[in-house]
Amino acid sequence: MMPSKRPELLLHLFYSFVITGVLGTLKPVIEYTSTNITVAEGRTAILPCSVSNLGRHKVKVVWVDQWDTVLTFNDQRVIDDMRLSVQHRNEREWNLQLDKVKHSDQGMYTCQVNTDPSIFHGVMLSVAVPPNIVTPTEDGSITVREGEKVTLTCNATGFPRPLVTWYRVPRSYGEERAKIGNSGEILVIHNVTRSCGGPYECEADNTVPPSMKRTTVVKVKFQPEVNVANKRLSQYIGKDTILECFVNGYPQATAAWKFGSKQLSTSNKYKLELDYAVEDESKLTLTVTIKDIEPSDFGEYVCFASNDMGEASDVMHLLEYKEKTKKPTEPPPPTTKSITTTVNQYIMQKSYPPTFLPNQNYAPKPQGRQGVGASPIITKDTGRSKHESDESSGDRNASPSVCQFFLYFMCAYFFSFV
Repeated sequence: MMPSKRPELLLHLFYSFVITGVLGTLKPVIEYTSTNITVAEGRTAILPCSVSNLGRHKVKVVWVDQWDTVLTFNDQRVIDDMRLSVQHRNEREWNLQLDKVKHSDQGMYTCQVNTDPSIFHGVMLSVAVPPNIVTPTEDGSITVREGEKVTLTCNATGFPRPLVTWYRVPRSYGEERAKIGNSGEILVIHNVTRSCGGPYECEADNTVPPSMKRTTVVKVKFQPEVNVANKRLSQYIGKDTILECFVNGYPQATAAWKFGSKQLSTSNKYKLELDYAVEDESKLTLTVTIKDIEPSDFGEYVCFASNDMGEASDVMHLLEYKEKTKKPTEPPPPTTKSITTTVNQYIMQKSYPPTFLPNQNYAPKPQGRQGVGASPIITKDTGRSKHESDESSGDRNASPSVCQFFLYFMCAYFFSFV
């Protein structure tokens, strides 16, 4: 036999009656939720409103905006804005959903429960707007004369207020941009020079992605500068040659080549070519090819350029090329050996006179008693004694003196270095 469940059923009914009665005496309240919601523009915002202790209370939940315009009634949309809806997934949840939020949606929204007295819950919606930049000029450029002041403006909007930073954009690929000036919507450049020309970039950032960038090109007007590649150029008669001229000026200058009083143009004799720099519109190169050079083509050529800021020119000279003739070769100087030999011969001739030979005045040495101790024999015509003659002959046949050897040695030593 099954046990009776009647006591349990009665207990269940008792507790239900008690709880229902208690809840029926409690007043509905709005649970504490976030009162500040921030969302980026274009995203979806969920404004919370959770009501507890509803019980048997028949309440109505209404959402109104900062102008007290009723947006929703319970879970129904009242206005025609299709972006609005109510999240009511259970009896306590009455969240307001706003799709594709705009900056104009920012403000205070109130969840109102019509109890007695009514209860309210306000939610402040903040819409974070990514930066936007308004360009003051249509083509994004500004022109100024050299030496003047230029002011660049970068009007940025967004919420929170964007921070504007200025950069100098590099002209060459691969270089990093350089930060210039102070942060702010205005950049002032005083005493502008031609080197100040080029693109400048302002970047606005308020931590709401994406950041915004805008480029402004500064164009500086200045008088042309003209430079020829070579001041002097030589070429053979009958050959071709090319004259090259570099021009830098803004607005872009008008350039020409002149020879004498005549301005050159393309013909059978001349060929002119103009090349513009891609990376810098102020620069150009003007070349002229002179064909089959004649003597009358040699002289002074002038490269001339002008714009509304002034004019300039540079000169180059075309000369006839002549090969240099070589000087005739001279015979080599005599060698040291020949000089030394000549000196040696001279010294030997002076130091060694020919051997003394007897002549007709020579008297033979007497025999016998006229030998030793005899009286000196006087030779004919000389008036000198035989002993004197012998001594004189002895002197002529004597060996070279010390001075003669020294003189010979010094001369030979000197001429060995010649």
